[in-house]
Formats: sequence, C-alpha cells, structure tokens
Amino acid sequence: MRIERSLRRLLGVFSCAALLLALLPAPARALTLTAVNDTLLPLSDSTMPARLGGELYVPYSVFSSLGVASSIEDGVLDLSAAGQTLSFSPDEGYVYDQDLNSYATPAYRRNGTVYVPVKLCCGKFGLGYSTISVAGETVLRVTDGNAQSDPTFASARSKDIERAIRSYRGLPAPSESPSGGDRPTVPNDPPLPEVVEQPTQKPARVYLTFYGAPTAHTPAILDALRDAGRTASFFLPTDTALWTDDTIRRIAAEGHALALLLDADAQADPAALLASLDAANARLRLLTGLTTRLLSNEAGCAALSTAQRDALTDAGYRLWDATLDSGDETRSAARAYALTAQQFAQTDATVVLALHHSRATAQTVQSIAAYMARLGIPASRITLRLTPLNSASDLR
Repeated sequence: MRIERSLRRLLGVFSCAALLLALLPAPARALTLTAVNDTLLPLSDSTMPARLGGELYVPYSVFSSLGVASSIEDGVLDLSAAGQTLSFSPDEGYVYDQDLNSYATPAYRRNGTVYVPVKLCCGKFGLGYSTISVAGETVLRVTDGNAQSDPTFASARSKDIERAIRSYRGLPAPSESPSGGDRPTVPNDPPLPEVVEQPTQKPARVYLTFYGAPTAHTPAILDALRDAGRTASFFLPTDTALWTDDTIRRIAAEGHALALLLDADAQADPAALLASLDAANARLRLLTGLTTRLLSNEAGCAALSTAQRDALTDAGYRLWDATLDSGDETRSAARAYALTAQQFAQTDATVVLALHHSRATAQTVQSIAAYMARLGIPASRITLRLTPLNSASDLR
C-alpha cells in the first residue's frame, strides 16, 4: 500500500511535467536523421529525433531494432532487455524501472508513435549513442557496440545522408545542383576508399596546416580544432586585405601558429617579397601583438629562386611546404578524410598536411583528428625551432 501511495504521488508530479513538456514549442531541428549501428533509418517525421527539455528523444522502435523488447498495454509502454525494464506512460507522464525507481524524463506521443528519452534508455540497456555532423547536418546514432566508428560511418554514408536530406526537403539531388559550396555528387565518382583502422604503419607526426585567407567557414574549423584538442599552423596570404581581423585574433588567441603565405614565382624581386612580408607582419602585430617568421609559397618553395630563398632565410624566415594535401578544397569531407587516412596508412614519415578554409574542412578536420586519436598519431603546430620541410630541400 505504501508503494501504491508513493506511485500515486509520483503520477501526479509527472502528469504536470508531461503537460509542461507538451506545451513547450519544439525547437528548430538540429537533428534530422537517425542511424542504428550502421543502418540509416528512413528520413520522415515518424523517425526523426526530437529534443525536449534539453533531452534527445527517438521513437521507441529505434530500441526495438537493437534487441530491446517492447509491448504496450493499457497505454503503458514497457521496454526490456538484459533483465532491465522501463515502463512509460505517455498519457500520465511517468516512467519507472523494474525496481520502481522513477525518472524525470517521461515518454510522449508524437507523429502517431511514442518517443522515449535516448540517454535514459541507452544507459539502462547498455547501449551507446553519439551525434555526428554529416553533409552539413547532425545525425543521431544509437549503437550496441557492433558498429563502425563514427568517422568511418560518416565516410561511408555521407552521400546517402545528403540524398536523404535533400529528398526530404524537396531539393534536387547533388548532381543536379549547379552550386552549393561542397563538391556535387558525380554519378561516376569512384567509391570511397576503405579506412584502415589498424594499418601496418602510420605517420611519425602530423602538422596540421591551413592555407589561404579565412572565410565564413573558418570559425567552424577553429571549433573543430578546439573540440579535438589540436593546435595547427595557419599560413595567411601576405595581402592583408583578404584577412578577417576577428578571425586572425581568434587564431592567435587559441594557440595556433601564425605563418605567412607568398604567391611568388622565380622572377619576383627578393626585396619586394621582404617588403610584402614586413607589411603583413606589421598588420599581425597590430591585431595580435605577434609577428612570425614561418613562411610558405603558394606554388611551393621549389618555385622560388636560390637568390629569393637566400634573402628570405637571411631575414630569419623558415620555409615550409605541405607534404600531403587533404583535398578538402575540392572534395567532400567524407572523401577528403578517407583519402587522407589512406595515405596516412602508407607512410611512417612526418607529414605536413595541407587543409584550407572550405565548406568541407571542419568535418574533414573532425574526422582526421578522431582517426589520429584512435591510432595515437602525435600532432603539433609548427615552430621556429623545427627543421623545415619543403619542396626545395632547404633545411635552413
């Protein structure tokens, strides 16, 4: 009787909570797709995740497909697996487990089905969940441990996800779109290479380097680096009119190395090159209080004459070139990541990886950083103390 009285009190409390949740306006959808292990669910109003009160919810059928038994009787949904049970009453707003422990995240009815809280159900039934960015959208992924890693999944299903999103929104397929930032899907594109998770070799170290002027995509790139706990080197064009001042300040403030990028051929006057670098450094000092002697050339340092390189190194500059280009400027994030990981698996040398400031770059960085973390590949920013790597084999 005491338990029954306690349950009645709980029912009253959670009934009020359920009403409040029902009245809350649904926020704009940041999550548009659901995946179970390596399988994408059809994109429709009845499968899309939702967020209420800071919690993620999915239709209970998501868990049924992972071996969680379900039954509904007298309006109560029971989910059970591995000796654990959760009982949800969407109408009365309560949830409790087999030991009559109650929880503050009830289920609710939406689009003709019952939505249940992801965090509570995963924790109770020993499942995992994650959110990943794919094709410019966020995907909620629920797994039971028998699935690919998130980056591998994103690489393999990127095109499928983009097609599903475009179809749902009534947009043309990527191959029909005349523009759109990221590289359109081409029917004859080769399949994505397989990402080797246990390669026989891997780079001794990777220097992440970004070439070109900041764009509207650069803040997301900096967010990805911050979230991954990585620092990088940013080679900025000497034409400071192309810079975004606030972004330059943020690059410096977040501990990344500032560097300069020439666009010169062998005919350029060495004195003129030094003057352009001095002007760029003056702007850097004004914005950040810093100057730099790290340098690269758009066409590679081998395109500079011996006299030019002598003048630059005599002025204290260290010449660097990328040894590997991720391809993020012209490829989708999934393809750039897969090809970069493939090339990582073919070398044990130090890699200077070139990235850019494109729409695909932030996701490329996120995937590459996660891959490096899984394989234990060290990374750092470039400093003046390091012996430079460049196409001219100039080690000064």
